[in-house]
Amino acid sequence: MAAALCVFAGLPLAAWQGSASGSSRRLNFLAGYLSLTDTQKAQAQTIFDNAAAASETVRGQMESARANLKTAVKANAPAAEIDRLSAAIGTLHGQSTAIQAKAEAQFYALLTTEQKAKYDEMPGPGAGGPGGPGGGRGPSGARTGSRF
Repeated sequence: MAAALCVFAGLPLAAWQGSASGSSRRLNFLAGYLSLTDTQKAQAQTIFDNAAAASETVRGQMESARANLKTAVKANAPAAEIDRLSAAIGTLHGQSTAIQAKAEAQFYALLTTEQKAKYDEMPGPGAGGPGGPGGGRGPSGARTGSRF
């Protein structure tokens, strides 16, 4: 169980959004681990589906932006153009992070006090975990940052 917890709980939401089966596996794990009610499961599925759809849109834009930057580099475009294209990629990264954080906030809001406590104790490197942005553990050793 501990190994499965580390594997399933620690992956960012984006890693689960690549396929419907990944999102379903994550929801099934969380439903079992946190003892989600049927209502919570349905709400979480909607949250995860909406985040996956929004992330897919941003992912497509990101691919296009990277291709444009690659073309600009090969064309020896002016520095200002490379700066503009790079900034667009940065904006898309920010949008992706926001989608994930909003989904996490919506999911977390569904949980009872007991479920939140259990969720907060889940090990693993989420987006805010070690190696991720804003990650690590707080002074009490509890996880801080985003799990998605």
